Amino acid sequence: MDRDRITIMLVRPGSKGAKSLSIKISHLKTALFAFTVFTVFSLLSFTSTYMFYKDSEIKSDSVNKLLSTINIMSEDITKSEVIETKLRSRLIDIEGVLLEMQELLDKKGIKRHLSVGGEFIPPDRLSISYVEFMQKDIDEIYNTMKGLPVGSPLEGKLNSKFGYRKDPYRSKFGFHSGIDIDADYGEQVVVTADGTVTKAGWHHSYGKTVIVDHKDGYETLYGHLSTVSVKEGEKVAVGEVIGKAGSTGRSTGTHLHYEVVKNGKRIDPSNYLTLK
Repeated sequence: MDRDRITIMLVRPGSKGAKSLSIKISHLKTALFAFTVFTVFSLLSFTSTYMFYKDSEIKSDSVNKLLSTINIMSEDITKSEVIETKLRSRLIDIEGVLLEMQELLDKKGIKRHLSVGGEFIPPDRLSISYVEFMQKDIDEIYNTMKGLPVGSPLEGKLNSKFGYRKDPYRSKFGFHSGIDIDADYGEQVVVTADGTVTKAGWHHSYGKTVIVDHKDGYETLYGHLSTVSVKEGEKVAVGEVIGKAGSTGRSTGTHLHYEVVKNGKRIDPSNYLTLK
């Protein structure tokens, strides 16, 4: 009997007899080995493919997350740039108002310098709403300054104060309703606030006079002028020349008589010559 063979008997139900199948053992071993190698190779291949797929999926998720983060950062940067642009624009506007305020102070003869310019405040330290509030506040101050008679109508030494004094004509005490400021003949006199001219011409002992009505019940008077440069009913702006210094009316020499009136009551103009 061949020891290298194995015989398998095949019996079918209902059939007569049996069939035999003879296979060499060496061939069977070879087939089993090949099947085992194929199975192992398939398992390794499947595992490698599966791991590669999962790794790719993880990498894809990471890439997607990174791209999403980049997009968000890009949007934030864009928003930040927009905010910064708006802030810069608003601060430029505010600086422009401050420059106008400085010019206004110069016209009023007020020796005070505002802080204009400086380091830009980044968006994370300053909001649009705060800038808008600050600008609104500055605008209100600016409009108040234009309408309030603060400042001097000309540069000169104050030689006679507001209140009771010895009258230069009658040699006795009398009430002086304004202040007298030394001036050269023909020196320009400017209005100290926005307003409307209510008097432009001769006015009793004041001689040639300009009276200007301002908002909030204020009124200013400029007396003893040599010439008047405005007309009654005319709108005038702060710093505008309204006449020239002289000695008309009841005057002992060239100077400007200046009065400030609040709600019909004369008040000391020296309190309004400078910002305190």
